[in-house]
Amino acid sequence: PPPPGGIVTCAADVEAGTASGGDDGDDAAAKAGKALLPLEGAALMRNVLPAVLVACLGAFSFGYHLGIVNPALEHLALDLGIAANVQMKGLVVSTVLIGATVGSLCSGKVADDLGRKSALIASAAPLVAGSLLCSCASAVWIMLLGRVLCGLGIGAASNLVPMYVAEIAPEKMRGTLGSLNQLAICIGILLAVIAGLPLAGNPLWWHNMFLFAAGPAVLQGALMTVVPESPGWLRRKGRIAEAEAAETALWGAPDLVATAAAAAAASGDGDSGAMPKGKDAGASLGGLFAPSNRRQMTIGTTLFFLQQMTGVNAVIYFSSSMFAASGVKSAVAASVAVCAINVFGTLCSGQALDRMGRKPLLIGSFVGMGASCLVIAAAMSAQATWSLAGPVAVAGTLAYMVCFGLGCGPIPGLLSSEIFSPAIRGSAMSLCFVTHWVFNFVIGQAFLPVVQAVGGPAVFLGFSAMCAASVLFVQTQVLETKGKSLESIQREMMALNN
Repeated sequence: PPPPGGIVTCAADVEAGTASGGDDGDDAAAKAGKALLPLEGAALMRNVLPAVLVACLGAFSFGYHLGIVNPALEHLALDLGIAANVQMKGLVVSTVLIGATVGSLCSGKVADDLGRKSALIASAAPLVAGSLLCSCASAVWIMLLGRVLCGLGIGAASNLVPMYVAEIAPEKMRGTLGSLNQLAICIGILLAVIAGLPLAGNPLWWHNMFLFAAGPAVLQGALMTVVPESPGWLRRKGRIAEAEAAETALWGAPDLVATAAAAAAASGDGDSGAMPKGKDAGASLGGLFAPSNRRQMTIGTTLFFLQQMTGVNAVIYFSSSMFAASGVKSAVAASVAVCAINVFGTLCSGQALDRMGRKPLLIGSFVGMGASCLVIAAAMSAQATWSLAGPVAVAGTLAYMVCFGLGCGPIPGLLSSEIFSPAIRGSAMSLCFVTHWVFNFVIGQAFLPVVQAVGGPAVFLGFSAMCAASVLFVQTQVLETKGKSLESIQREMMALNN
């Protein structure tokens, strides 16, 4: 393909020729159009992948900040004088979830108004500031403030990264590229756990762990300034020349179908190439739950609810004790094994999403997770009498994490970026991810009291039942989006709502 600079220049020439009017402009546009052919295969992937990887720096920060407290909590609590204060240690863990809820809720509106790029650039600022505050914290209030700021950044990233990736990815590659968001999260968690290994010899190492977190955020803020804006967002704002330049930089040529549609819309209602007025119910709270958007909101919020209610946090929580029962005494080794197997499952998902589809993988994921929960429940029940209970519980744990990585981990975020119309995508995804963060917090607070009340085996049986309910929901309610353009998905969703 021609170099990116030449591509953008040609796209600008096409727009200039069209705007000048007359036969000369039409001839120039036709000649330029013939010179620009859409990229395909590996060439297309090479063009789009850098922008996706830059955006996924936000997802990496998301995972790193979620994972960093696991190895560092006891050490930082000792330095900050809260080692005996269980409530304050709980706040250090949970304040990031509170910040993430706020960041997720606000980021969609910012992305809809100012653009996906601007929102991702802005989300890097609290990540950098929060990481530096946590790194140099000498008092607990500084640590809590830093954790809230980090939460704002990762909450925004949890929403913005899959949205941006879905809008720049070619339809036949959207599953593979979309899975990189979850893969980056998993790698972030894994590296945060590995970064805690020096704590055994240096209890003050936690300062460096938080300092390292500023690096990816700085890179995200800097590199997002040089990647293309979402062409779909630019078109919706009527900035057609910029949209065609972005499409050419990403895909090798402007999207002529979208250009023709924009022209037809403009001639029909004078909207200058933007999305036709009245097409969407709007991004107000009432509009999000209007009949035209109700099915999408049900799918998006319910999938995130089910993701949290099918046991992933419980499996991670119990993993250390299960590994200890099987002879692995190192909690760090157990955490590394669980995180690494989750990365493996997510890698497999990335290879399968655009071949098998979202629904089959999601159904298979919930089936495997449910079966794994049954195995874990049985092993926990027989722990006192069965010598193999520990190894069987470990096998169930690893199987669960592979199945989670295959579908339940990456697909809710991917689907939520595909099913909403462009006019409400930012705000609608915000509500979906708020569901994620709220129930993540609720499960974290309620899990141990429930275990103490009914016992671990009963809890895992409940998770298995939730997995069965999830299979039924996906089978009856979720739309398959594999290989479809975002526009065709919107048309199918409108038909379902009607």
